[in-house]
Amino acid sequence: MLASPTPNSTFERLQTAVDAAGMGTWDFNPLTGSLVWSDRCKEIFGFSLTEDVTYTGFVEAVHPDDRATVQAAIDQALAPTGSGTYAIEYRTCWHVPGQPAHWAHATGRAFFDESRTQAQRFIGTIADITAQKASQELLRQREADLVTMADSIAQLAWIANADGHITWYNQRWYDYTGTTLAQMQGWGWQQVHHPEYVHGVVERLRRAFATGEAWEDTFPLRGQDGLYRWFLSRAVPLRDAQGQVLRWFGTNTDVTEMRELQTRLTQAYEDLEVKVTFRTLALEHEVQSLRAQVAGAGRPLA
Repeated sequence: MLASPTPNSTFERLQTAVDAAGMGTWDFNPLTGSLVWSDRCKEIFGFSLTEDVTYTGFVEAVHPDDRATVQAAIDQALAPTGSGTYAIEYRTCWHVPGQPAHWAHATGRAFFDESRTQAQRFIGTIADITAQKASQELLRQREADLVTMADSIAQLAWIANADGHITWYNQRWYDYTGTTLAQMQGWGWQQVHHPEYVHGVVERLRRAFATGEAWEDTFPLRGQDGLYRWFLSRAVPLRDAQGQVLRWFGTNTDVTEMRELQTRLTQAYEDLEVKVTFRTLALEHEVQSLRAQVAGAGRPLA
């Protein structure tokens, strides 16, 4: 069996690693304007592998809406006063009907002369991130749908990052608490919790965020009128395809009237039990009296 060829230079090893990652490479000479693309680079832009790509051809292959941004990033990297680095995401003009636009992520570095007055070489890599962009757009749309739904429900609602940092509340939350996002984001919501209950709520909620388990609790929240009402609160994790927690979606349902009704019912049952107990004692007393009368009537006269 013949052994696989072994790369014998740093460049070849690097090129092998880049190819294995599905990335393309490019090499631009700012002095001559020549541009060299790898085959993968051409594939990402939809060019034929036999086609020679010029710098002008590259610019024209960038989506018209992104060309100015791409050119500005390149000019900044090549400028003697610039950073010398290049990192950008943009769309290409290669488009398949019925499919989303193709996206590319490019990175590069400029090499200057000793006095750093002129860039002499500009090299880098490019990757097709179309699939990642599609996933991001799907997630963004799902989150937008979630926000729309959350704003239409009767409960107070909120969304938190995977670590529990709350980033969004629905309008009903603001209407009830009279607060702003700046006051409530992160763990700022503790400001509207009753001081006798907030410590336990925070402890139990942190445990849920750490374990990824659904959370449920009941506690009072202060309204903008300064009064506290009781809320049944729940939060569930939203996971990706691999089961990792992406977001938390939580709700707070006002159960004040339900608790008051339960209290009244409990009191009514207790009152009823007391009444039944007293009535039972009264009946027993009457029975004992009747028995005594019957016993007395049955004794013979002296």
